[in-house]
Amino acid sequence: MKAIHFGAGSIGRGFIGDLLNEAGYAITFVDVNEQLNAQINQDRGYDLYIIEENFSQKFIGNVSARSPVTDKDEIIALFPSADVITTSVWADNLPKIAPLILAGLKERRRRSQDLINVIVCENAWFNGAILRREILKLDPQLAADELDAMARFPNTAVDRLVLNSRHAGKDTVDIGIEHELVIDRTGLADPAGRPISGAIYTDNLQKYLERKLYIINGGHAWAGYIGYVRGYDIIQDVFNNDELVAEVKGAMLETANLLHEKYDFPLDELTDYIDFAIGRFKTPGIKDTIARVCRSPIRKLAPDDRLTAPCVQCENAGLNNEKLLTGIAAALLFDNPDDGQCRELQQAIKDQGIGAALTRYTGITADSRMHNIIMGKYSELKKIKATLRN
Repeated sequence: MKAIHFGAGSIGRGFIGDLLNEAGYAITFVDVNEQLNAQINQDRGYDLYIIEENFSQKFIGNVSARSPVTDKDEIIALFPSADVITTSVWADNLPKIAPLILAGLKERRRRSQDLINVIVCENAWFNGAILRREILKLDPQLAADELDAMARFPNTAVDRLVLNSRHAGKDTVDIGIEHELVIDRTGLADPAGRPISGAIYTDNLQKYLERKLYIINGGHAWAGYIGYVRGYDIIQDVFNNDELVAEVKGAMLETANLLHEKYDFPLDELTDYIDFAIGRFKTPGIKDTIARVCRSPIRKLAPDDRLTAPCVQCENAGLNNEKLLTGIAAALLFDNPDDGQCRELQQAIKDQGIGAALTRYTGITADSRMHNIIMGKYSELKKIKATLRN
């Protein structure tokens, strides 16, 4: 079996390439990094290092790499014999790879090959739909049903700890053992098929997307914003404080109770998921800044994002959301002059007042119980911040 994978970065090699290799695929990576491509082609593979196993080495073989700049024709020629196409290039780069994928799909159609799955493994909601939409933009003569006769673009959810590294003078990836690739089977060429063994196939992708965004991403952001208020600059220092870890876990458990009620996830499964997430945040040898974790606070405070969405849904379901409300208050205090969204948020608070800014960026109205509680918590945390960060 043959796979073409766009993107040889940490997710590409450390997660999707690993899964494809385990499933028995020969992999061709498509990447603009000529130095990395040369290394992969020279070694006919690449090395991964498993963090939890004392960085034990794992070699991924039967791999080659090509450049979309210099090897375009060769890549297009690979499409007719491919069994699956996958991507991990960052969602913002999907428009850049769309032309080459469309050219490859047209060559595949010219050769009368079967329908193929293009599995988009980006950390973005409805990622397959994004790429499909970008491809359709390229050719006004290409009807949606015509594209759907060439390829299917199932949405996915991706999750694995992957870190770019160097070992023995080579570009490598350090990986966590635990991982999860969830694929919407209703979007596959064959809904009963399993193109990548080791993935989870579901007809309700939304619940997995929310579980990751609300629990893992939400818990990480919550820890970052509270850590900032408490005077921390490194996120790992927050997770070395047992009192704060208990607070973070409490916020994540509020979300877990919501997802249990909403999707019937077993509570013990969600508790294990929280413990797994916190264990990842504590991974030794990793140093991540509060500034990076907390960046783009307007996006993270949005009504459909990791802090506000579960908080409001808990409120509507009559569930406890005390700690989630605290996290929103803390996010409103985050102030990093190097972050454009921070500057906008803090200017809005200055110009309009905290109450109006809270409503503007979260959608939580001034006449609600949540608004009043957040306002109170904001005042309390502001005093703590003034004491610890000045």
